[in-house]
Amino acid sequence: MDKNQYINALQQKCKETKKSDKYTTKVIKYAENLLEKGMPVIFDPTHFSMLVGYKTEFLYAITNSQSDFYRHFKIPKKNGKKRCISEPLPALKEIQYFILNNILLNDKCHDCSKAYRKNVSIRDNARFHRNQKIILKIDIKDYFPSLSESLVFDYFTSLGYSKALTTLLTKLCVLDHGLPQGAPTSPYLSNLLTQKMDNMIFELCRKNTSPLRYTRYADDITISGDFDVKEIIKKTLTIIYNNGLTPNYDKISVIRDNKSQIVTGIAVNKVIQAPKNYRKDIRKQMYYINKFGIIEHIKYSKIDLPPQKFCQQLLGKINYCLQINNKDSEMIKYKDDLTKIIKQNLL
Repeated sequence: MDKNQYINALQQKCKETKKSDKYTTKVIKYAENLLEKGMPVIFDPTHFSMLVGYKTEFLYAITNSQSDFYRHFKIPKKNGKKRCISEPLPALKEIQYFILNNILLNDKCHDCSKAYRKNVSIRDNARFHRNQKIILKIDIKDYFPSLSESLVFDYFTSLGYSKALTTLLTKLCVLDHGLPQGAPTSPYLSNLLTQKMDNMIFELCRKNTSPLRYTRYADDITISGDFDVKEIIKKTLTIIYNNGLTPNYDKISVIRDNKSQIVTGIAVNKVIQAPKNYRKDIRKQMYYINKFGIIEHIKYSKIDLPPQKFCQQLLGKINYCLQINNKDSEMIKYKDDLTKIIKQNLL
């Protein structure tokens, strides 16, 4: 049903139920505003509960005791620390997926935001910064939790939803007054909440004497080109602070073109490919496999994996390199060699 059909049906329904002209005008204006923005027309919490298939009382039970509807656990980070994950229980997760698929994904985030988007990968983020004189990387500290409940409320309000519904949607998407890391709504919603910051940094880069390149992959900000490093760092940090976020000073790095420039785990100096050490390890593993065979290599290197598991992991690493650069002749050869060895050994 298109916009005109919906409005006509709504007018007819108001007429059939003998609603006043004032009421009819109000609901039609409300619906038109949402439809113009590409959003589903949802009038209030009761209407929302009917759409998601859960009673209004249950939805309010979630909002009144949010933590009880999450499973909390920790997973290891690369630096050895732990990342706190709050995974919604099945019912809340289903409701959040409805919000994601029917509301959030109907809105477009900033083009410079490369994470959590369909058909956009870390390679798309990295390749934008290929062969640049200087690369500046800034990490945002506690990214999801720092995107506050008030920002989420303001976002749903900006779409045109009623205050009661906006309050409900907000409470269903937040935990402890921020975005929970583990909720299906959090990733893409984070992109939408940082559009203002993205636009401000984009304009800063655009207005530089020599226009700069800017992308953000979740909490990783990357700026590249030829620029006054101190000036751009200072102005970028100010923008981050003014948007209610905090940079991680330990992760601010400046990489010039005489060193290996890594962006979201990908080397971008001249040719886009996996980092040197990553490729070097694959090269070493394949050398010993070809020389001694898989079984002997695993035994001699004291690799604590069965042959099949080891080969699958190594093949996965090779495929990752080819995902970044599908014309990598060295990795193409390694893939062919390892595939043949796996078949010969019936692993």
